[in-house]
Amino acid sequence: MYAPPPRTCCDGAVRATRLREIIDRRILGGSVYVGSALWAAAHFAVGLVFWLLGSYVTRSGVPAWTLLLTLACVCVALLFRRSRPWLALLLGTLALAADGALFGPSTWVFISYGDVLYGIGAFGRRRMALWTLYVVLAGHVVVLAVLVYLLATGGLPGGMLDLLQLLGLAAVLFLVPLTSGFTVREYRMRAELERERAQQVARMAELDRSSAIAAERGRVARELHDVIANHLSAVAVQSTAALSMREFDPERVRRILEVVRDNSVQGLAEMRQMIGVLRAADAPALERVMPRLADAERLVDVAREAGLEVDYTERGSASPLPAQVDAAGYRIVQESLTNALRYAEPKRVRVTVERRESGPGLRLLVITAENAMPPGSGAEAAAELGGGAGLTGMRERVALLGGTFAAGPADGGRWRVRAEVPVGAGTGTGVGAS
Repeated sequence: MYAPPPRTCCDGAVRATRLREIIDRRILGGSVYVGSALWAAAHFAVGLVFWLLGSYVTRSGVPAWTLLLTLACVCVALLFRRSRPWLALLLGTLALAADGALFGPSTWVFISYGDVLYGIGAFGRRRMALWTLYVVLAGHVVVLAVLVYLLATGGLPGGMLDLLQLLGLAAVLFLVPLTSGFTVREYRMRAELERERAQQVARMAELDRSSAIAAERGRVARELHDVIANHLSAVAVQSTAALSMREFDPERVRRILEVVRDNSVQGLAEMRQMIGVLRAADAPALERVMPRLADAERLVDVAREAGLEVDYTERGSASPLPAQVDAAGYRIVQESLTNALRYAEPKRVRVTVERRESGPGLRLLVITAENAMPPGSGAEAAAELGGGAGLTGMRERVALLGGTFAAGPADGGRWRVRAEVPVGAGTGTGVGAS
């Protein structure tokens, strides 16, 4: 029997978004908005009440019912105040002019025209809205000038009180709705900008999260390679040596098994440490388990037990190194010994670790490893040595610390690895070098 999937909060958000889209596009959208149609009908109904109550000025020879035509015209203009504000302004202005100059005026036509001006300010194009505002302001200046003239000539019986009341009435009917529309427009634009900004912040956060995940994956990949591949390479080399023995030699088999055991135990120990770091919640635990370049002698001993002749040299002061630089140096030495154990012929490698002064307050950790290339053409040998993940991991470690790395054939048919890592005040805070 089919069981519907459980509902989640995301499903509710999706349904709410779809409902808003339906309302915006199917109910409020189109050439005539449903909301505007209801609003226009309400205006006509209220205007009809005002007409029945006689809230208009009649002219001689003009029947009162003609005022309903101008009311209907301005209400039709309200139908298009959101979808086509310019058409609403044209129809409303014609209705207002006819009502005021020919048939009336009537109260509700002027009030409804103010709503048309609101639609221009809120929904019209900015340039058209600004020009409308300029015209309205100019009209108010003209009205003010006429009222002042009438006040000066005695045409206003109430004096200054009539001037202020008429000027205030003009502002309430025309200027206030238009400026209110501008306020709504600016608020809507600001809200849209805030939504876009929030979306950009969300996208940037997602990009940062993706970058952090990619960096952490690369870091874990390097650690897995260094912990597993290097020790298993030594185990594989020793196992191959044991299988290639023509005559059973108990002492040699014992040495091989000791190397295999040491590499297996060491690999398991490092794997446990790495798993502990991945599970730990505190960042300082990372530095506690980072390998140190001072432990490189143990790598050399393991390589020698595996049959590799190692010439290991350290130069310069043995001052402490930042944790990331120290770990990177250890991994570079480890990978170089592993590559030499796998590919060098004869099994011999020379590794040099040098701490070099390169300027005031700045030092360089220079690691160089050279070994003979395997037999065959130079191009084939170079491809075999340079195409693995080990060199990629070393190059990434050095690049993250701001150093330089080079690996390739050198003079005399040798393979050379050289890494230069800056050691300064800010180097110890690098990320991702372990």
